[in-house]
Amino acid sequence: MMTALLALVIPPAVATAVRAGVIESPCPPGAIAVEPGTSIQRAVENAGEGAAFCLKNGNHRIQAVRPKSGQSFNGEGRTVLNGSRLLTSFSREGLYWVASGQEQSGQKHGRCAKETPACDLPEGFFIDDKPLVQVLRKEGIEVGRFYLDHSSGRLYFADDPTGRKVEVTVAAFAFESAARNVLIKNVIIEKYASIAQKGAIQSGNAGWIVENCEVRLNSGIGIVVGAGGRVRGCDVHHNGQMGVGGRGRDIIVEDNWIRANNIHGFDFGWEAGGLKIVLSDGVVLRGNHVQDNVGPGLWCDINCRNVLYEDNIVERNQGAGIFHEISFNAVIRNNVVRNNGIAEKTWFWGNDILIAASQDVQVYDNRLTVSPGKCGIMLIDQGRNDHIGMRGGPMYKTRDNTIRNNEVTFEGAACAGGASDVKLGHENFSIITDGNNILDGNLYRVRRSAGPARFAWGHATFDWDGLRAQGVEPTGQLVVY
Repeated sequence: MMTALLALVIPPAVATAVRAGVIESPCPPGAIAVEPGTSIQRAVENAGEGAAFCLKNGNHRIQAVRPKSGQSFNGEGRTVLNGSRLLTSFSREGLYWVASGQEQSGQKHGRCAKETPACDLPEGFFIDDKPLVQVLRKEGIEVGRFYLDHSSGRLYFADDPTGRKVEVTVAAFAFESAARNVLIKNVIIEKYASIAQKGAIQSGNAGWIVENCEVRLNSGIGIVVGAGGRVRGCDVHHNGQMGVGGRGRDIIVEDNWIRANNIHGFDFGWEAGGLKIVLSDGVVLRGNHVQDNVGPGLWCDINCRNVLYEDNIVERNQGAGIFHEISFNAVIRNNVVRNNGIAEKTWFWGNDILIAASQDVQVYDNRLTVSPGKCGIMLIDQGRNDHIGMRGGPMYKTRDNTIRNNEVTFEGAACAGGASDVKLGHENFSIITDGNNILDGNLYRVRRSAGPARFAWGHATFDWDGLRAQGVEPTGQLVVY
């Protein structure tokens, strides 16, 4: 029989969303003015390293900039770098409208969800700023969809373009180079045909700062930073694969709004969603509002170390809200995490906070709201090994993790704990139960009508009393309301 502490239920505090994106602001004194229609790259070459530029308000179309070290690019609040070309001439072919002369052909890359098999083609097409979905055959065209026949250079679609703004992507990036210490500030960057796993802003070296930018409607990732990279105060939304990516030492992503990314429909089990950092040491993910992404919200994967997730609001993402995968030391604290894992339906997937095949992670003082049928905070071990740089490398261990002092409100049945799906005889078979993983002092709120709980521990599932009989949650509380 489940026992519980009956108490007054106090709902978690409502966190305030960050204010992010461009602001009306003059450029720094002495910055070199670049007017719309003028080549930014020519200004870059003429000025040399360390120069500051003022990208004037207006539409800077089809600009692909390779910065030099120490250069800064400042917008005025209504400065737009647009990677697309306007289309104004169309013909009819049976049921379809046709735009000829489309010779762009980006690199096909990535893994698509079943419903969107053309996601890995980077070309984008927009009518009145609304992205249409690319299909693989002309027969798949309907309103809201387009087909690009690369052999003929003809783009087919069904929507009437008369009197409307029609655009097709041309440039593959807005900023990309091997320069160091580049600043991009207060600029809107949109409609670039960036390929999967590359950004419309693609840092090729250390020390790039992207601040108060709006990055939207690009085909791959919005912003990618490297070692020493900073992304601050940006609104990163509706990008094709992912909002923010990064790799390297000393990365900070803070006070951003990262929302509604993966509009092209990549398989987020491969890589897609809000933010993903890989192979990094010393990462701070702080104060971000991460919502409604088709994939995980905040995700550090593959040998991440010394990662801090704090003071974020993470909600309504299709994958796990906060996901620390095949990695090491991390602190996850003071976050509001609610209603994530929407698209994950099997076993113990569908989590608000997920620690998978990782060790030395501290999870505390977070406030969670868990949707019906989903799980709150989970440790999961699948017997995964390190294959980076060597085949069949050392086994990742889900061990030495501590989950404490979190407040979890379940809208359905309770689901939390630590689960393993490796078989008897595997070296990780008892890693959840015997690997110094600690769950204690957490407060779980569950509706009286919610149904049977699923508290996992190792290879078994328990009710509240059964979980505590395993020595788990000795000071934890279950509140039934």
